[in-house]
Amino acid sequence: MSEKTILESVADIVEDISGVPADQVTPEKRLVDDLEIDSLALIEIAVAVGESFRVELPDEDLKELRTVQDVVDRIEKATISA
Repeated sequence: MSEKTILESVADIVEDISGVPADQVTPEKRLVDDLEIDSLALIEIAVAVGESFRVELPDEDLKELRTVQDVVDRIEKATISA
């Protein structure tokens, strides 16, 4: 799966859960500071990403996911090692 495809899927998930328009969910955006995603929404996004990509994002990993690109990178890493 290409990075662009993963990014588009993550953007759709973020939009569905947080209401942030998918076209504003770009790699450099910080989840909390730029997109104003709260901790509950971040957990919901992690669960949805896990279900969508069949990967596990442990709670301890959530603290390290600061940007949209961090989420994309974590998905890529998890799908490669799976």
